[in-house]
Amino acid sequence: MLGGIIAGDLLIYCLGILSLRVGWLRRRTEGPLLERCRKTLEHNLLPALVTCRLVPGVLFPTYFACGAMKVPFIRFILITLITATIHVWLLLTLMTSSLEAAAIEMQAIGIVVVLTIVGLRTRTVRRVASGVWARLSRSVAPHLPDALKGMPTPHAIALPGMPVVPAGAKTIGYAERVPTLLFYIPLVIQWFALGIRHRSLSLPTAANPSIEAGGLLGESKIQCIDLIGPEARHWVAGSCDLVNRANLTIADLETVIADGQMSFPLVAKPDIGWRGIGVRLVQDVPDLLRYLNEFPENCRVILQDYIPYAGEAGVFYVRMPGEVSGRIFSMTFRYFPHVVGDGRSNLRALIARDPRASWKADLHHEALANRLDEVPPEGEIVRLSLVGSSRVGGLYKDAGAHATATLTARFDEIADTMPNFHFGRFDIRFASVEQLQRGEEFQIIEVNGAGAEAIHMWDPEFRLADAYAVLFQQQSLMFEVAAANRALGFKPLTVMELVRFQQRQQNLLPLYPASN
Repeated sequence: MLGGIIAGDLLIYCLGILSLRVGWLRRRTEGPLLERCRKTLEHNLLPALVTCRLVPGVLFPTYFACGAMKVPFIRFILITLITATIHVWLLLTLMTSSLEAAAIEMQAIGIVVVLTIVGLRTRTVRRVASGVWARLSRSVAPHLPDALKGMPTPHAIALPGMPVVPAGAKTIGYAERVPTLLFYIPLVIQWFALGIRHRSLSLPTAANPSIEAGGLLGESKIQCIDLIGPEARHWVAGSCDLVNRANLTIADLETVIADGQMSFPLVAKPDIGWRGIGVRLVQDVPDLLRYLNEFPENCRVILQDYIPYAGEAGVFYVRMPGEVSGRIFSMTFRYFPHVVGDGRSNLRALIARDPRASWKADLHHEALANRLDEVPPEGEIVRLSLVGSSRVGGLYKDAGAHATATLTARFDEIADTMPNFHFGRFDIRFASVEQLQRGEEFQIIEVNGAGAEAIHMWDPEFRLADAYAVLFQQQSLMFEVAAANRALGFKPLTVMELVRFQQRQQNLLPLYPASN
């Protein structure tokens, strides 16, 4: 119910924004009078949106005006969330209370709401309210879980080859604290707006014509890797693939590995994957066979050389169709989940004390069930997960300052060997930041297409508005690239074809074995 109300509100706001593309409407929203109206609306946004919830017939024109007059999105959505939540609560109160009791409750609530709005318009009340809020925050904060407190990291994060994250840095970002479904509502609305503008909701599937569904979802990861031509294969971790058959033997697996000129340890992962689900490090052929016994039959598995570098990054590369070079739109350092031993505490206690590790404690307890009582020596870094995905608590830090012209040129060389690749993220492992900046000593472990995110926006230092700004820009750019490809004759999938890719991926994910 609440989600539907919020989605409807955001749709009206977006319709207001889209109305500016209509010439005669745009001309009527310009001028000094309308500018004064916009400033008045911004200055009185809270009482205006509260009034919309209470007075029938004024919500649509007011929310439409908020979009058309470019009222700041973050302020609009925050007030909308609060008022919608209160609105739903009031409705439920009316439905579950007797008429007399509900009338008394509504009178009391109405008085409180009016007094609050009027009071917050005065400086004295705002100052008193700020003081009360500060005292309340100080008393409640110690009892909140770390994920809500955003506790700073108690010690510096120093992994080999990676920049040091200083002690006291933020642990969990604002964007990570928002429930996933709620977080992506604005992006879904922007998607529909862009789809209407470009006359196709599935247009992004044409962003990379040489990848299934443009790499939006459900694509084969080994086909993405195989796009990289022989001139650039030395930048790619050795990989091969096989279909998991019920009658596979140790001899069969040894032959596959020998043909691929690979050696253990290897990383085994699904060909159709998502956020590191089903990725496992296997030490030998019997270990690989155990993994395959848990893997769904007749599904493709990728075997890849394990790259031992601690440095990991996501390099988001964009090249408009027809251009001879591209640019690094985003670069992010991934810090894998870990704890540091103190010589006294076991892994369970170390996980509980670490603000970020404790956020995903259930996952780590399950993955390390046989090691939780182990006491690591002082200073030893204990890796909690093979993958650095945010799903398992990996820390993402913006690395845009390290995206040098030399590194960009290196990815231009790699992309030159990839037919019709324009938009996506290279996930890489590297030896050191200094070498990476020179375009040296890194290996590509995965190529992601249109479905990839510019993951630097998950940096805890980013405000929520900053995160949305990045994703809105990325999504707009994706539609632009796909539209340019469509103009060259490449056709996007239909919506139903895209749905089939999504269903295939969603059906497979629950069947994959646990990662390590």
